[in-house]
Amino acid sequence: MSRTGALDRIDTLLGTVSSPTFDYVVRGEPFSISATPVVAFWLISRNIAFETLTDVSTTTDFLIRAYWRIQASQDMREDIELDVWNASVNIPSALRGDSTLNGNVADLSIGSATTGYTEIGGLAFRTLDVPLTIEIMGEVAIAP
Repeated sequence: MSRTGALDRIDTLLGTVSSPTFDYVVRGEPFSISATPVVAFWLISRNIAFETLTDVSTTTDFLIRAYWRIQASQDMREDIELDVWNASVNIPSALRGDSTLNGNVADLSIGSATTGYTEIGGLAFRTLDVPLTIEIMGEVAIAP
């Protein structure tokens, strides 16, 4: 199991979402966005799930956030709402298709998607948040 491998696989799986097709995937919270839709993911927390005499197993929480630039056109805003709904279905579906992230985690769980708005660089964006928790069994070995 590999933390790097898990990040690579999340990145790859998010890139496979085809409705909507994201312009790019960002690792880390973006401070600027040049094109939309775009999807980003970043680490929120890491917790010890349990500890044995020989190792520590963990859960790690990520936030996946998709962004759409708000448009003045009512038709464009309506199209964005369909994209947001499609993404709320297709992001979890892509991740569930490989629940061990190519063998890099023991399992993953996906929380409820929520929507909102945010401002980045003076621009307004529609957002979709999808919480992701990954479990890594025996992530850290304990040496006697």
